[in-house]
Amino acid sequence: MCQSGKEIKLCTCVPNGMDTIIHHKNSRKNRQKRRVDFTWTLEKCLGWSKTTMDGMGYMPEKALTEDLTNERILVDLNSKNCFDFDYEPNEKDNLQIFTPESSIRRHLSFIFRNGEWVAGSHMPFMYEMEKINFGKVTLEDKTENKND
Repeated sequence: MCQSGKEIKLCTCVPNGMDTIIHHKNSRKNRQKRRVDFTWTLEKCLGWSKTTMDGMGYMPEKALTEDLTNERILVDLNSKNCFDFDYEPNEKDNLQIFTPESSIRRHLSFIFRNGEWVAGSHMPFMYEMEKINFGKVTLEDKTENKND
């Protein structure tokens, strides 16, 4: 009997490269080429922000799809290295996974605390953040054959 599942990979590859031509947002070519990739951003918390800003941030979701849920991603993040680059998490690092570009962007958010990833986010405008890396999320099928 086979069991199948999806393995989450956080890739730093840029789908169309950096030399992609940007079309006007209302053009037919732009509508056809809109990205349908889930993307991620990894940031380092540098401490309290030195500026005072008011604003509103969007709270993270608990799930974006059946395969992209807080619980599912936390299992992968805390059991193996999901990144395709050399990375050792530090206290307060923040990983965010975003839906494809659309009018309203939803996201999941994870913070590295006490040696493990947990679902959570930093309060917007309160912390100074520095981008470590970014890329797209891939879900690879993995199959285990139980009859071998």
